Amino acid sequence: MVKLMTWMNQFKKIVLLCVFIYFSLMMIVLGNGSSFLGRYLGPYFTPVANIVGLNTTWNFFSPDPAHTMYLRYTVYFQDDYGNPVQEAIQEFYPSEEENANLSTHVRRQNYMMRFFTASYERMQKYFVPWVCRKYPGATHVHTEVILTRIPSLEVASTLSLLNYEDLLKQEEINQNAFSCL
Repeated sequence: MVKLMTWMNQFKKIVLLCVFIYFSLMMIVLGNGSSFLGRYLGPYFTPVANIVGLNTTWNFFSPDPAHTMYLRYTVYFQDDYGNPVQEAIQEFYPSEEENANLSTHVRRQNYMMRFFTASYERMQKYFVPWVCRKYPGATHVHTEVILTRIPSLEVASTLSLLNYEDLLKQEEINQNAFSCL
């Protein structure tokens, strides 16, 4: 009888430990539900999480990395008849050299670039006048966003034999023309 009681106590401890580990893993996996791990292990935890109210809709981390964006602008210098007065200048905002730097001022420029490119009116009201003042004599500014799409985790894992650079897709979007006059 004593051996049976000892065995029952050990069995209870093991069961409670297993339940504790299961619920701990459930909170970690479902708390990050749209992540790679959450999508694959979620079916093992979701039914129980729904019953006990631990299925959350928020995430600890972003499921995929953000796409790389650059704003390329070309400044044109023309006379009254549309003839070029000087060579057009093409630059990036923020500049390509700075974009590899993760310091605070470069990140602020990246956020500001995303803020500008989200709205035609903001580009026209804030960015273009700044460029026109930066280059006296400029008559037109053409802008375009260069977006480098990073592959999702599923694509990168299934095509792991390919070179990573081959999975990147570059697009030119939001092409606009503005006048400095």
